[in-house]
Amino acid sequence: MTTRASCLPSNRSRRHLLTWATLLGFGLAPLTSALAYHPYHPPGSSLGFGDATRYDQLQSSKRNPAGPISASNRGVRMGILGIGVGAELGKVDDFADDFEQLGDDFDKLEGFDERIRDFEDTITTLKDTPGPNSEDELRDALESLDQDIKDLQDLEIAVNDLLNLLGERGYLAIGVTGNHAPFPLEVTHDALRGSVTVDLEYGFRGHVSVLHGAELATGLRDIDFSTDPEDYLENGELNTEKLDTLLDTDLKLDDDAIEKQLEQFGGYIRGIQTRTLSIGYGTAVYTHPQGILFAGGRLNHHQVELSRVVVSFDDDAGDTLSDEWDSNSRERSAFGVDAGVMWVGDGYRAGATARNLNSPSFKYPQVRDNETYDRATARGEIDTGASYTMEPQLTVEGAVSLGEDERWLVGAALDLNEIEGPFADNSENAYQWATIGASYHHPRFYIPSARLGYRKNLAGTELGYISGGLTLFNLFNLDLAVATERVDSVPRGFFANLGFETAF
Repeated sequence: MTTRASCLPSNRSRRHLLTWATLLGFGLAPLTSALAYHPYHPPGSSLGFGDATRYDQLQSSKRNPAGPISASNRGVRMGILGIGVGAELGKVDDFADDFEQLGDDFDKLEGFDERIRDFEDTITTLKDTPGPNSEDELRDALESLDQDIKDLQDLEIAVNDLLNLLGERGYLAIGVTGNHAPFPLEVTHDALRGSVTVDLEYGFRGHVSVLHGAELATGLRDIDFSTDPEDYLENGELNTEKLDTLLDTDLKLDDDAIEKQLEQFGGYIRGIQTRTLSIGYGTAVYTHPQGILFAGGRLNHHQVELSRVVVSFDDDAGDTLSDEWDSNSRERSAFGVDAGVMWVGDGYRAGATARNLNSPSFKYPQVRDNETYDRATARGEIDTGASYTMEPQLTVEGAVSLGEDERWLVGAALDLNEIEGPFADNSENAYQWATIGASYHHPRFYIPSARLGYRKNLAGTELGYISGGLTLFNLFNLDLAVATERVDSVPRGFFANLGFETAF
């Protein structure tokens, strides 16, 4: 019987398999997100309330270029510090249980090679020195080996099921956004005949998905031999030639072949690093007894660095990322144009914002000298000419205020079209938000302000989020959003914003 330690996946193969399943199932390193006015992570307190403009918060009023001037307040407002973090998982239900069971299956098969050697010794002894209980001993040995082979075959199926699950629905997107003093900076004054805003925002967003070109085939499913002792007997005696044939059964796995197959699988890691400088202006353009129409525009300078790396299962992920990330990066800059209008009446307002009117675009770099990447592009899993275009999007909004000083506000906003995010290929990275929210704001600084909302992505993942936030001393803001859909009792997505801002 031809056997060796590779009857089970080698320690190296097993280590790569389990490591990558862990990395790609639960996430890889802190790859992190943002573009100014990005479609996936609302800035500041607009996360908790929704995408409708609110006057009492700087980060919320900046979304519509006509927002700052449409408020009645005059003076200067500025940000001190802001940071936002978020994550989203693919719909890999029961992944944790499946992965834990896979580990148990591996553990159960520990010592398989030693049991193969025991089987060989048993058959050799029965062939050379048969005894009165030879048939029973042969039956026990055959049944034990048959069970081990079935366990190995089940393990191969389980591994492929897990890889297919991760390949079809598994991904991880993690991100962070940030700004520092004095941004955003907003100046509203009669001498300006409107509002001037200047903003500088940084961010980095990453996405990890699984490449799976074919099933992992070890050959174990083709192994077949009889477990009936009668097939190895002749005239009631053990047949030596038939036992020799049994000993020659090939249970060997080729480590090199398995390693070659693993090159068909891998991780596709993409990142976008941004710095966006924005300058905007808004003013009143029409006055009527029933209300005032405001309009505004914004010019954005986007400095974008796109990176992508493909890591094979038989690679060291950390070394590959550190060695190839910078070399597989491309930095470009472009200008973008936004415009907005706001009609303000007695106790209500309605507006619209058009972003990225000129569709700035940025191209991903090519990945060189990577066989896994070449195979994935040949299969159509990766677009060699992939690019990210900030597509135009139109958002409409409305809000109704109740009580004096707009203490109570109910607002809603809707993106009228969907747009693709920076990771369009096989990533469910499209966005079209619908939001609704309510907030309470007291003019006295020592009374906390609160907000509650719900947002739903009508495209891509179609995830919904329950959101809320608090403002303390008109200075400190904390907002959270948690997805209503779960994976293994864990929310599929969350966002958190923390910020400080002031006015004078």
